[in-house]
Amino acid sequence: MAALSLQDWLSLISTIAIVMALVFAGVQVREANRARRDQAAVALLQNAQGDSWTRSMDTISRIPPGLDAEETDAQGASATAALVDFAVRVETIGYMVFSRMVSLDMVDDLLGGVILMFWTRAQAWTVRERARTGNGKLFEWCEWLADRVAARRALRGHEPAHLKHKAWK
Repeated sequence: MAALSLQDWLSLISTIAIVMALVFAGVQVREANRARRDQAAVALLQNAQGDSWTRSMDTISRIPPGLDAEETDAQGASATAALVDFAVRVETIGYMVFSRMVSLDMVDDLLGGVILMFWTRAQAWTVRERARTGNGKLFEWCEWLADRVAARRALRGHEPAHLKHKAWK
């Protein structure tokens, strides 16, 4: 077996250095993506918490599901204000899922039930408001997100965390 020349050694060292640099860059990109995902999860939680969110969710949960727009209006100004307040927050969450800043799995696990509860009360009212205002995009990400959560649950089913993960240690 012939000994490697100086040029062969330098080429080998150069190739190893390039491969190591590519591996290092890949690790850095993966870590940056993980940090971005973690920051988005924190933003999601911050968006979904607070007194206004809690009050709106409580008010919305008291609206019977499936009402038409006029019946929803008859629930009072506080009910429609809660729908708007909640929808603005869910819009942001829907767009975060669409942009893949947070996963649908994470949102469904944390907020899926609340999102579906909200949409059963807001859907007819939103359709009417879109027609009334001429804004077909009104709460579009709320609808998109509710549809995705419902489709995910139809495909995979849904089991509450306290049952699904009861063996977690």
